[in-house]
Amino acid sequence: MLLRPGFYLLLGGMFFSLSGATGCSSARMSDYESDRLFRVGKYEEAAARLGGGLKNEGENGRDSLLFLLDIGLSLHSAGKYEESNQAFLKADKLADIKDYTSLSQETATLFTTDNLKTYKGEDFEKVLINTYLAMNFALMGDYENALVEARRVNQKLYLMVSEGKRKYKQNAFTRYLSAILYEANQDYNDAYIDYKNTWKLIPTYSHLGRDLWRCAYLLRMPDEMEQWDQTFKLSDLDHQEALLSAPKSAKGEIIILYENGISPQKRPNPQFSELPQFFPRPNPVMAAEIEVNGQVRGTTLVLENIEATAIQNLDEKYAGMIAKKVAGVVAKEAVGYGVAKATDSPLVGLVAKMFLYASDQADLRSWNLLPRDLQIARIAVNPGTYSVKLKPLGQPALPEKIVQVERGKKRFMQFRYIP
Repeated sequence: MLLRPGFYLLLGGMFFSLSGATGCSSARMSDYESDRLFRVGKYEEAAARLGGGLKNEGENGRDSLLFLLDIGLSLHSAGKYEESNQAFLKADKLADIKDYTSLSQETATLFTTDNLKTYKGEDFEKVLINTYLAMNFALMGDYENALVEARRVNQKLYLMVSEGKRKYKQNAFTRYLSAILYEANQDYNDAYIDYKNTWKLIPTYSHLGRDLWRCAYLLRMPDEMEQWDQTFKLSDLDHQEALLSAPKSAKGEIIILYENGISPQKRPNPQFSELPQFFPRPNPVMAAEIEVNGQVRGTTLVLENIEATAIQNLDEKYAGMIAKKVAGVVAKEAVGYGVAKATDSPLVGLVAKMFLYASDQADLRSWNLLPRDLQIARIAVNPGTYSVKLKPLGQPALPEKIVQVERGKKRFMQFRYIP
């Protein structure tokens, strides 16, 4: 059978592009040096190196979002909160674009690999962009913008549940953070609502009893004060401790935002290697002990388990991912049949089909430097200057930080431990 030259050119072009696809790797995920710099606490150096990677990638590169996410996180960990926000706001814009993946990209990945697509983020990653923006603004003392970002977290999750039909829960860490921020602004009603929302998400969170009782006290709601007394078995000492955190107290308050461990890593699913699966990475630390001026003042508590959320979110998507892979199988079989018929050679068709299957790889990209979980601690102190040190349980202490606390004010501090 005589074939037109154009057919051979088309077939050759297809194999050439597929060869590139099978050998292509993520520029961000293969940048192990940036990961190393971050792990040893050289956050600004990590951010600078990642910035170079972003420049090479270009604004519309496949991994641009990944670079921006880790740049934002590196600068956040370095205490460069304004610069971190610049990266996160760009990332939020990229992740929020509608119809981000073009039809041609989706069609191409039916034949090859999802790695060819522009990375647009997992659902939980999109939510955490605004969580980190809220944290940065809180650390800068800009409570109004911190609350804006906290509300955006709740809005995104609401849309994912109502429109995306996901089975996600609200983010307890951001709910609790927004409650603290509302209370700092003396907006006790909204603070009370968010404390109650946090309680619904994590009813076992021990410190909530005092927070709920304090807001009910400030709102002059004796019936609800009694409800929280009974629910949490609060004592007179608990009442006294609760009022130490009131905005009109003679004391101030240190709010510790503790980012613990390292998030899970995507690897091929053992049962279906063309699909990704999150696997937990080693995380020996469960919490951190807090020292203020050399005295132990408390322990951090988990409010958001990023590891569990990542695994759950990806599991939620499996049905759709499998359906797409099934469609890809049909497409690959059709191409193999077409090549065999066009060349009058079953062998050539089989080779083409086998090549297409070999090129189908799981997309293993993710926001690589996230912590395993987010934790909070609150320490009431007299006005003054304090050295604060965190000791991840079983590990050496993190570098101490100095904070100035004013009467009736709240000061946020951020610490990161990575194994």
